[in-house]
Amino acid sequence: LIQILENTPRLKIIKKDKHYIHAIATSRIMKFIDDIEIKSNSNNNVLYVKSSSRLGIYDLGVNKRRVDTLRFRLIDLYD
Repeated sequence: LIQILENTPRLKIIKKDKHYIHAIATSRIMKFIDDIEIKSNSNNNVLYVKSSSRLGIYDLGVNKRRVDTLRFRLIDLYD
């Protein structure tokens, strides 16, 4: 997961510990910053992923696509 995030363009990991990752993604054109938070629950092998815009009300679906892309990249790695 860390490797996927580190190889994602315009994404920077801010905080990383055993069960939590906080990263920021910067939009290409307008330079908006979005927060990505990932928590792991080792009891049931679940990752909780949240991607949200810092500004604005509507993000044109960017955050949902970001989470979906991350999920698909993880699936590709472990299939």
